[in-house]
Amino acid sequence: MFLKPSHKVNRHSPRLTATWVLTVILVLVANASAQSNIEIELARKTYSEVKIAVLPFQLKGAGADLGNLGEETRGILENDLKISEYFSLAERSGFADLAAREKSTTSADYSAWNDLGVQWLIKTEYAFDSGGKSFIFVFRLYDVVNERFLVGKRYRGSEAHRRRVVHRFADEVVAQLTGKRGAAESQLAFVSWVGKNKEIFLVDFDGHNPEKLTNERSVALNPDWAPDNQRIVFTSYADNNPDLVMIDPNGNNRKILLKLPGLNSAPSWSPDGKDIALTLSKDSNAEIYVLTKDMTLRRLTRHFNIDTSPTWSPDGKKIAFTSDRSGTAAPQIYVMDAQAGDRKKLRRLTFNSSYNDNPSWSPDGDRIAFTSRVGKRFRIKIYDLENSKTYPFTNGAGSQEKPTWSPDGRFIAYAHQEGGRTQIYIKKVGSKKPPRQLTFLSKGASSPSWSRRVQR
Repeated sequence: MFLKPSHKVNRHSPRLTATWVLTVILVLVANASAQSNIEIELARKTYSEVKIAVLPFQLKGAGADLGNLGEETRGILENDLKISEYFSLAERSGFADLAAREKSTTSADYSAWNDLGVQWLIKTEYAFDSGGKSFIFVFRLYDVVNERFLVGKRYRGSEAHRRRVVHRFADEVVAQLTGKRGAAESQLAFVSWVGKNKEIFLVDFDGHNPEKLTNERSVALNPDWAPDNQRIVFTSYADNNPDLVMIDPNGNNRKILLKLPGLNSAPSWSPDGKDIALTLSKDSNAEIYVLTKDMTLRRLTRHFNIDTSPTWSPDGKKIAFTSDRSGTAAPQIYVMDAQAGDRKKLRRLTFNSSYNDNPSWSPDGDRIAFTSRVGKRFRIKIYDLENSKTYPFTNGAGSQEKPTWSPDGRFIAYAHQEGGRTQIYIKKVGSKKPPRQLTFLSKGASSPSWSRRVQR
């Protein structure tokens, strides 16, 4: 799309990384085996946030910074780090004098920053091409505590991709701390009203750039991302039947996959991107099938009660689903073999509520989030597959439904209904902080689906 390999910023351990939308040039990678004494145990319920300072961006070369782009981009990066919940931002006023003295982006006065209580430090320089239509950003990350340079990244791109560049570097910062990339570069699909119709929308992880994806002019429901993030399937009533439809995330190449009489709904893409599990009612009852890559159907459930809402395990060997086979109008969560279906023994996961639905398998494969009725409200709960225990995830006012995991497994997004309005919220697993409202659309938002991890 754009970007040519550029020069290395220094001579230490250069390494090229693969790209998806952007080409990324690795400037410097610190020794991968080296460990900082700032550690976060991901399995713990509580953790300390790393205090990080993001210095003012340094404009290099000729040209003016029209619209104060440097400060705006700095704010995007700070926000990404804040909502990751791994970092607390050092107050700008607290280090303004030191930042003004330390103009060099290739070194850091570790002692001075340490005296201010800063643990990590980011320095950035940027420039524009002669026409001002593309940019270059060079980010450098320093570990103040251990007095070492951690990593540098250089990005070149167009203005349309500036936010994505920042999100990508923020994910790299999280990876340097935890060993796993963050979710800043991800997107969520969801459903919202457009007049009297429902359409599929997309929004970034930080809540920016909400945009309408589909133009069904009818009812579109239950979006689900392909593992490569290049396709989204959903159910559309545009032809007066709940059909299975596929579309690109740029809104192009709409294609009807299934148009069987009755339901073609609740699609769930397999981890390898070859198959889609879904609910069909062509047998006069809601049953779960798999639509294979060669467009053949393989039936998984055979029961006179309703079976729906399939979700794949990350290894593709199991499928969790909802069924009221234990009692009519009392749906529960079950797990079945992805090949044999319910012809093999099922594992029932839920027992302590008369209504459980919308299972969502975590990317690490160890947990399943789902909707559960608690009293007169709906809550999100998490079932731990290793210890066979269920834990509450949401509480408070309103109801919460339809959970979906972030690609790094650290967050869950869900639909929060309160006061007659539904919006998408995001909450970090194990965090004591309140959830973050993601959408603010006047018509509301529901049925979130998180994009999958981008392979690089």
